[in-house]
Amino acid sequence: MTDTSTLQGEGATSAPTHLYGVFLSENSKLFWLVTWTGALTIVTLGIYRFWARTRLRRYIWSSIRPGGDSFEYTGTGLEKFLGFLIALVVLAVYLGLLQVVLSFIGFSLWGAITSEPRGPMDVVTQLGATYVTGLAVLPLIFFAQYRARRYMLSRTRWRGLRFAMDAAAVGYAWRALLYFGLSIVTLGALMPLATFRLEKYMTDRMWYGDASFEQEGQWTALYGAMKHLFIAVGLLLPAGVIIYWGLFLGFLFLGFLSILSFAGCIWLLFGFIYYQVESFKYLTAQKVLDGQVRFTSQASCERVIGIFVQGIILITILTIVLILIFVALYFVFSALGSNGMPGGGAGAEIFGGSGLLWALLVVILGSLACFVLIGALATVFISAPILGHIVDTLRVENSGQLEQIRQRAGDLMDDADGFADALDVGGAF
Repeated sequence: MTDTSTLQGEGATSAPTHLYGVFLSENSKLFWLVTWTGALTIVTLGIYRFWARTRLRRYIWSSIRPGGDSFEYTGTGLEKFLGFLIALVVLAVYLGLLQVVLSFIGFSLWGAITSEPRGPMDVVTQLGATYVTGLAVLPLIFFAQYRARRYMLSRTRWRGLRFAMDAAAVGYAWRALLYFGLSIVTLGALMPLATFRLEKYMTDRMWYGDASFEQEGQWTALYGAMKHLFIAVGLLLPAGVIIYWGLFLGFLFLGFLSILSFAGCIWLLFGFIYYQVESFKYLTAQKVLDGQVRFTSQASCERVIGIFVQGIILITILTIVLILIFVALYFVFSALGSNGMPGGGAGAEIFGGSGLLWALLVVILGSLACFVLIGALATVFISAPILGHIVDTLRVENSGQLEQIRQRAGDLMDDADGFADALDVGGAF
């Protein structure tokens, strides 16, 4: 959908001044795409997942059509698979060397492994030395997140022009590690700082053709999006105090504690979704392309939660139906295997003595089928509708300036988004 404005002079019109996001996806096509690619992934023991994700991305990208022009995804499954293999080698070397160093520091230097624990502090030291090696994976996760976005942008085209992103994953990784630590230490009080600074780091290195993006705004403006998180904390903190004093007061406040804890957890979930939606809207409104093109989003937190709740209810009902079907088949084959077919005949020859084997096969195939179908249903009824809502509520302002943008020189990524695949990060699609 576009808006146009009239230029000075008779019969002359300007290029569209606004573009609106359009998401056109057919649930039936999406369901069968996710279902059969998921089945192939299981049959190939996970190898086909790279081609499955590629086919899904191509379909989703083609369904996003701002101004009537669809996005194009040019990545390949082979590219992702080879990138994954390269990443595995790098990850193995990195983790091996880093864990050796951390183990030496933790065990040898502290002496935690050379002697038996002699007190509580020795136990704490030994446990700390053991779990500190797990921190080695955090920089890799952040590294993979940046690489995943960069790869997807480099394989995305619109109106024949390619998106791109500068190579700066290492800088993003250590910054993300720093802001993650600050958020933890401050119990989430500096989460808006982390959200804004990390998004700005990535946005300021993004390109569409030869036009660069810029993230404007202030990180303090995101505190408004945290109001429901603060309410949730206000409910959970008294619950924690009651738990502490409950050790001495018995079960006097057990009922009140249960209600307070349940309300706090529900509000925390709502607050997290609210923060994600509202921070996305603010950050989107503060993005600028080529110094002139701006964006706005009217995404609704209530709509996102509604889609999520409706999807969960529908998936739960359908899953229960599937489970009941497979349970019924299991008992049927089990009975045939134990007692044989009533009256004998060919059925008894087929199932007699092998019914239990058939029942076991039903359990295995039923579990795999449920796994594939639940994934397909989650994509069709939750992920795709939420993405569609975000796209449909997106507006590009001053879009006439897009006509002035030209293609930028290519930047190939030899390892694709292998790190993201190896660490299983990089987004829903």
